[in-house]
Amino acid sequence: MKIINLEISNYNITYTVETKKGNVFTHALPKDVTTHNVQRYLNLLCNNVDKSKYSAKIPRDFN
Repeated sequence: MKIINLEISNYNITYTVETKKGNVFTHALPKDVTTHNVQRYLNLLCNNVDKSKYSAKIPRDFN
């Protein structure tokens, strides 16, 4: 799992995450969630995304 972007709003932090298999997804969590719980929750989501037959790799351009 790699967090490739995050956006902070008044109440939430929206994470853009790349999974081990190269899938990319975004998910928002409240600001008051601890760092440890953010990591645990995003790892669970990564596993679910990678196991999903509907997931698709999104090419990223860093230029």
